Order: sequence, then structure tokens, then C-alpha cells
Amino acid sequence: MPDSHISALAMEDRRFAAMAKSDAEELFAVLADDLHYTHANGMVEDKAEFIRKITSGERTYQSVALLRRTVSRQPGFTAIFGQIGVEVMRTAGLLVNRLDYTAIYRDADPRLFAWSAVKVLA
Repeated sequence: MPDSHISALAMEDRRFAAMAKSDAEELFAVLADDLHYTHANGMVEDKAEFIRKITSGERTYQSVALLRRTVSRQPGFTAIFGQIGVEVMRTAGLLVNRLDYTAIYRDADPRLFAWSAVKVLA
């Protein structure tokens, strides 16, 4: 497996752990400065807003559980297609979802560049 695959998988594991711990310092380290984060509800956030909502307590990831993922190496980037289970406490209450996602990691900057998720229907 090429190094870019290993780097992307390691970065993703670090990010999921940081989200579950509300670790803003680690999130700052693993998210690209030009992050494009699309939530399953269609809301799009940049890096600053994503981290702000976690540090303010508006969004607290109680768990982020990886269920499966596959890696696709492309010229200049690595795409990860996967599924996670998340429990998120928001001001509106607890949200429990299973999400299918696509994550993009560039070779030149191994931090998460783009994320898009959709809810898995039961």
C-alpha cells in the first residue's frame, strides 16, 4: 500500500478520535486550512466553523465509530469511502446516525480537505 494511503488512513483515525474527545488542538492539526465539510443534513462548514461548534459545545461528538472503509488512490489525492456510526449531542438534543461518507486527502497536504456524508436509511 503506498504511503499516501497509510497517511490518509492515519489522519482519518486521528480526526475521528479528536472529534470524540472534542480535542480542538488535534482537530486544528488534522483539518486542512481550506476544508470543505458537508454534513449529512446539507450544512457546509469551513475549518474555523467546524472547530468553533465543537469548542463552544454546540456540537459534542459522544462517539465516532468506524464501521467500514475502502481506499481509492488517485493522481494527487486519496479518496476514502466509508461508513461510521455517530452520536452527537447538539442544542436540539442527541442525534444518532449511521453515515456513508467520502473523505478526500491531498498528497501535498495530508490533512482532510473535503468531507461529504449522507444518512444511511434503515
